[in-house]
Formats: sequence, structure tokens, C-alpha cells
Amino acid sequence: MPEIKKVKKVLRVGQEESSGLLSFVERPVPTASEVTNFERVIGRELREQEIDSNLDEIYSDRKGGRVDVKKMKVKKRPIFLVRFFRILLAITLLSLTAYFAYFYLFSNSNDISSMDFSISSPDNIIAGQEFSYQVSYHNPTKYPFSKLHLELQYPENFIFVSASRPPLSGNASWDLADLAAGENVTLTVTGQLIAPPDSANVIFGHLSYLPSSFTSQFKKDASFSTIISSLGFNVNLDSSGTAFLNSNNDLTLIFSEVKNNYLGDFNITFSLPEHASAAVVSKDVGGNSTSSAILTATSKPASTSSPNLVIAPDGGTSWRVSGLYPPIGRQEIPLTYKVTQESDKAMITVRLEKRFDNGQPHIFWEKTIQPQLVKSNLNLTLLLNNSKNDGAVIFGQPLNYSLTYANQDSNTYKDVVIMAALSGDFLDWNSLQAGNNGQTQNRTIVWTKNEVPGLAAIKSGDSGVLNFSLNLLPFTADDLGKKMSIVSYGQYSMDSQPISGESNKSNTITSQINSDLSLNEQIRYFDSNNIPVGSGPLPPTVGQTTSFRVHWTIKNSLHELTDTRVVLNLPAYITLSNNTVGVGSLSYNNSNNQVVWEVGRLPVSVSQVEASFNISLTPTEENRNKILVLSPGSTVTAMDTVTMAEISQTTPAKTTKLEDDDIAGLSNSGIVK
Repeated sequence: MPEIKKVKKVLRVGQEESSGLLSFVERPVPTASEVTNFERVIGRELREQEIDSNLDEIYSDRKGGRVDVKKMKVKKRPIFLVRFFRILLAITLLSLTAYFAYFYLFSNSNDISSMDFSISSPDNIIAGQEFSYQVSYHNPTKYPFSKLHLELQYPENFIFVSASRPPLSGNASWDLADLAAGENVTLTVTGQLIAPPDSANVIFGHLSYLPSSFTSQFKKDASFSTIISSLGFNVNLDSSGTAFLNSNNDLTLIFSEVKNNYLGDFNITFSLPEHASAAVVSKDVGGNSTSSAILTATSKPASTSSPNLVIAPDGGTSWRVSGLYPPIGRQEIPLTYKVTQESDKAMITVRLEKRFDNGQPHIFWEKTIQPQLVKSNLNLTLLLNNSKNDGAVIFGQPLNYSLTYANQDSNTYKDVVIMAALSGDFLDWNSLQAGNNGQTQNRTIVWTKNEVPGLAAIKSGDSGVLNFSLNLLPFTADDLGKKMSIVSYGQYSMDSQPISGESNKSNTITSQINSDLSLNEQIRYFDSNNIPVGSGPLPPTVGQTTSFRVHWTIKNSLHELTDTRVVLNLPAYITLSNNTVGVGSLSYNNSNNQVVWEVGRLPVSVSQVEASFNISLTPTEENRNKILVLSPGSTVTAMDTVTMAEISQTTPAKTTKLEDDDIAGLSNSGIVK
């Protein structure tokens, strides 16, 4: 670029001839046009100077020198970066456009697939208890829905009772009214579930609908699971692991802890192998009756006024049971079955089921046994505590056995040797009392003709019984890990031969040992630290009130327990004041003067729980010079979840002598003054 030269311009206004005053006075005054021209020239000059200054800045380098524009190097911007940023900008714009379009079209008020559909009910119910499913559907959009159709798939054991809207045929489908924008509707279906405890019963729902201005239907699915928590009562079946061919074999169906029965009447049924029969019997017919007459179950009622169950034949191998309602106590229904042909898999199933008018059975409890079949014409039958079935036994308690023999053959059995075999870690062999002079050999008891002369020759039709007993050892902390069961059976041989084989055995009894539940009751005036926890005169005095502290301690360490409770029936002259409970709840009934401690579930992890309360005594004149009973004994009961047996223990009676209080005993005779 050529160098720019500045040109100095001279403005000439006129020729001066003289510089004197006269010359100045005589100088002519400029005209208006001349002034305008002058200002224009001045303005142009200023602009040119400003342009020159700006050009200097533009064409100057960092050091202030002039830049030769002929030699300037202009760097080109990379093409791929330009394209990249253009593409990125386009993608960003498209994404924003798509997002705002989606938000507009598919927001909660515009998304036609956002129908809310759900099913709910109680999480846990008792078998047979009436409950309701709540089927809810909600339209959160701004469009109305039409042609709504609901289909429900009930659990297998659901019994339909009613619905808040009449269903179509089958009680499981509905054509529903149109659903306006924002509308929320609930349909209620009421019924019962009759199924085994702990079973999960799942309902499925399918809802279809047609949004406005659409020709295709939309669908929604929902489901819910309801658990059967219990039957409202406990059921157990006592049986033997051995069965004699062509003989009646006993079972015992046991009902206990009857709290609720929403099932009403129900049936006992059998599932039997070929060449087998079964019946419900009563004790007074010797276990052989299959009569169609109404039978009364053998029971252990909770009180003398408690009724018994009634069992009536209902066709085939089915019997109707009625009357299982509180306050009925423990009920034992004797059953019998007979197998007439040998089989490797003699499966005997006892079921409880509810039948309706349509004849469809709903099974809510069942138990299957597979006994070992024994064929013998010299039948040996072992009984433990008057039962030949498996059952539960208690630490420290006696085991009373009876081993009976009967020759059902036409032949005579000579020189018979009968043995009773018992195995278990808690058998106290030192306490053995063997009737008929039985001899102990390697933890077995043996009878020969030397001890029982009748064994020299057992003729056809002959029978006899051999009795013996021994105790179970008490449980200690060192016994953890030992086998908690007792196995017992009888066996025989003839002609004084060694005892062996299987066809000459009796039934086998497996006895599970109940948990080591124990209750300790103490009544004190002073606690273990010699601090008074009672008040009033000691010994008690007529007309004055004395209070005592009752302390209960429950211990348990082997099996989990349920329905644990302690009951104390106080004498009429004793009243309860205050109480302290660590677990459960303690209540007092004024009408019968009864104290009840409801503990409920007692897991193995909780080895000890305690409760205490104060009782008061105000002796009358008729109590003078007497030792009064403060507690006739408290009873603890619980259900063992392993043996499925009820455990019960009663403490000794306590009196005003305060048998548990050594400090009070120093000055207290217990005799009312």
C-alpha cells in the first residue's frame, strides 16, 4: 500500500495590504455563504484527520510501525471446525424441538396411555374371612375414555360373594361406563379365600379402553397378592410310621387354639391307595366302626361347659365337621385306616376342605403319611402314654409304655422272645421300671418264657401286655446339640432265635421332645437385694393391708413358641394393684379375679422374658391364725412350632409364708395375726 502523505491546505480569505487599524476597519465583513463554506471546509478537515488516525491504528503493528499490506498473511479458518459447529448447532436445535414437542404431546394431561389402574386388598387375611378387592382406575388426561372393559382373573381358591357393580356372566368381567377427563372410579369385589396357611393368592386384572378420536384400544394390567395368615385354629395329625396289613391303624386329628373360624362347617376326607379303606371312629367302638350314625369326637374342652365337635358321614370317605368355634377347647378326632395289600408307596392323605353347593372342594389343609407296612400274624403293638402314634414328650417326665401281643394265626408260636428297643440321648435308664421282670440288654428290654411263662406257647387267639416305664432326663445348657427325639419299637422271634428282620416288628413311635419351656413364680416382700417391694404389716394382720410383689420369669431356648400365655386365678381375698411387663401385655379381669400375661410369639433368640405385679391382702377375722394361699399356682401354655404340640406347666402354690423370700422368712411365720 502506497504511503499516505498528509497535504497541508492553506485557507486564503483575502489579500492583506496593511496591518494597521485602518486596514482592519476597512476589511469587508464575510457573507453568510462564505461562513457556511468555511464551516464545511473545517468539518471536512476534522473528518480526514480522524480517518488518518484510525488508519494508523489499523495498519500499525504491535511495535507501532507501519504494516506493509502487500506482504500481510491472512490465516484461513479450518473448514471442518466450521462444519462441526454447524452440525452441532443443528442437532441441538432439533433436540430442543423434539423435547418440547414430546412434552406438549405426551405430558400427563396429553399422554393417552397414562391411565392409572391398580388392585388392592388386605395383605393378610384368615382363611374363609370375607374381604374386598378395590379395583381403581383413573383418567389423568384431558381426553375422555370410552368402551372400558374389565376382566379379572381370581385366585384359584377365591369364592365370589358380591360386587359394587353387577358383573357380566361369570362374575369376573364388566363393561364400564365412559371415563371423563380427570375422573377416578373404584370397583369393589367382595369374596372369600379358602386356601392353606402361608399361601399367596394372586389376582390379575386387565382393563381396555378407547381414547377419544382414536380407533385402536389401549390396555392396562394390574395384580395383587394376598397371604392366608392362618386358619383361625391349629390342626395337627398324630400318626405312626408303621402300619399293619389287614389291621386297623390309628390316626388322631387334633384341633387346638380355636380363635376364629370363618370357614364354618367343613369336611374331613381321605386319599387312599388301592385296596385301602378309612373311617372316622369314636373310642367307644374300639376303632372299628364305620357306622353312618353321627359320632362325637373325643375332646379335651377348655371348661366343663365347652361343647364338643360333631362329625357326621357325608358320603364315601368324607365326614362333615361342625361346631369348631370359640370357646371350644382342644379336640381330638380318632381316625382309622386299613391297607389290605402290600405296596411300596402306601400314601395316606388326610384333607380338610370346604364344599359349596356347586360341589367344588376348596382344600385348606392336608397332610400325607407313608407308613411302613408290616405283615405279621403275631401282632405287636407299642403304646406310649396310651397312644401308638408319634407325638411329643416333655423333659423330666415319665414315659409309660405298653407292648401288647396277639396271635391272629391258626398256628401256635413257641418259645417267643419279645424285645422293646428304645433310643435317645435323654433316656434315664437308671429310672427304668420293667414290668414282668424284663431284662435290660444294651438299652433294650427283653422278655422270654423265663420272665413271662405265657411266651412258651402263644396259641391262636392268645394275647398279653408287657408294661414298662422310664423317665426323660431334664435339659441342661450342656445338652445343646443332642438329638431331641426318642425312637421306640417292639420286635419278636420264635424258637429262641435271634431277633432280626422287619416283618416281626411292632409299630415304631418317634417322640419329639418339646422345647424346654419353664415358668418360675416368686412372691416376695423383699427383693434379692433386701429392698422392700411390698408394704404393710408382716405377717399380715386382720384389718390391715399388706402388699406383695409377684414375679414371673419364662425361659425357653430350644424351639420357637407361639401363643405363649400365663394364667393365674387369684383367690377371692387377693386383688391386683400395679404391674410391669417387659414383653407382651398383662391384663386383670375383675369378674373372675384372673391375671393373664399374653406373651404370644417367643423366638429362640429371646431366651428369657419377665413380668411382675403387686397383689394386696386385707385379712378378715375369719382369716386369723391361718396361713393363706396367695397363689394356687400359675400355668404357662405355649404351642411348640417344631413338635406342633401344646406345652403346659403349672408352678407350685405360694402362701403367706413367702417360700421364696429368705429375708421375710426370718421374722414371718405366715400366720395371720
